[in-house]
Amino acid sequence: MKIVTLRFGELEIPEDKIIEIPRGLLGFEQFKKYVILQREDSEPFKWLQSLEDPNLAFVITNPVFFFPKYKLEMHVKELEEIMVSEDSIIDTYVIVTIPKDITQMSANLQGPILINVESGLGKQIVLVNGPYTIKHNIMDELEKRTDSREKKSVSESLAVNI
Repeated sequence: MKIVTLRFGELEIPEDKIIEIPRGLLGFEQFKKYVILQREDSEPFKWLQSLEDPNLAFVITNPVFFFPKYKLEMHVKELEEIMVSEDSIIDTYVIVTIPKDITQMSANLQGPILINVESGLGKQIVLVNGPYTIKHNIMDELEKRTDSREKKSVSESLAVNI
């Protein structure tokens, strides 16, 4: 499948890389088909690119990269929609907001996106009874784990590549 995107131009997307999110994402329920795009110069960030709107792409990341103690607790019924079984491999992502002031970059830990790798089905869930919010500061978390030189290096890299 060929798509044209605002950010990445024309791309060839293999059918097995298409992710369907039957209920869409919160606020974007009308868009159901996506692909995850990766660029080495943007790791650990990826792009969740809509296949239905070339202008719609979300910066996402695996939350454990920045928040190693991040844990999801949910009822198995919440995962039936994406055909999860005992053997399923589920990738977890969170949407990242990157404002002009990169030090205020945040992750939505309350609304993770779960993707069943085998079925290609995804779902955004909302964690209502937990410690997470929609705005966890990524740089503050990095500062807890790294010295200021590394933090500055990460922020400079992000400013150039995202």
